[in-house]
Amino acid sequence: MFDSDRPPGYPETVNWAVVTTNILDMLAEPRFGAERVNQLLFGHLVRVGTLRKGYFRVTARDGYVGWADKRFLRHVSEKEATRYSRGPFRVVVRGEVKVTDRHGRTVSPHRLYYGTRLRVASVREGRAKVLLPAGEQVFYVNAGALQPIPKTKRLSVTGREIVRETRKFLGVPYLWGGVTTTGCDCSGLVQTVFGRFGVDLPRDTRDQIRAGVSVGTEELVAGDLVFFDRHVAIACGGGRIIHASVGGGGVRLNSLWPGEPDYRKDLAETLQTARRVLV
Repeated sequence: MFDSDRPPGYPETVNWAVVTTNILDMLAEPRFGAERVNQLLFGHLVRVGTLRKGYFRVTARDGYVGWADKRFLRHVSEKEATRYSRGPFRVVVRGEVKVTDRHGRTVSPHRLYYGTRLRVASVREGRAKVLLPAGEQVFYVNAGALQPIPKTKRLSVTGREIVRETRKFLGVPYLWGGVTTTGCDCSGLVQTVFGRFGVDLPRDTRDQIRAGVSVGTEELVAGDLVFFDRHVAIACGGGRIIHASVGGGGVRLNSLWPGEPDYRKDLAETLQTARRVLV
């Protein structure tokens, strides 16, 4: 550890921290302007390692590793992290939701985005009281913008529900490393939408391609993952896919069948394999 660069209040060995801003970039290197490789959302617990030049090397819930700005991480004890991680959690299912204090005044971080997992202490008069790992009251959000995340390992979500949920992202711009409705990449879109239903998938395409079971590309049903050359999409049925596309300018619906108005010949010709996660 680099003690000379350690923020006040951090102990000699920092094991856990929580994200305190609404979207925190994970970077490939510990420097401003480095490549964004992922994003962490408010309340995300991370395991913390080396500190360099104002950036902690962090490990996210899914095992993804990168560098994050120390200013937006707050230390929590092992006991607090363990208790908090047990949930139950609710997830933001709207594009964004306003953050207020108990009087209804907007407070920092002002808004939270789709996919943010929150530990809700109580719900009263349509407002959810949100807690962080240490147990302190933080803020309130509209309870109607939240949905419970199933704790059971049994998957009750259907492929049609996955597709319907993913359609909320239509028109969202492509953003390398992004995972929210402000911008996302192909694998970030997949991870975020499946995660909303408690289905945890790896962050990157190269790892998602090993999730679930293999299915023939001629057997695709709604909710299957479809893989191309360094790209992933979600099957909608009828030869159609929904995906975050650089070439398409963001999240779009396309067809893999010739003759359709939104046919993507480049994708049809680079189709590699498909995986069924909802089994």
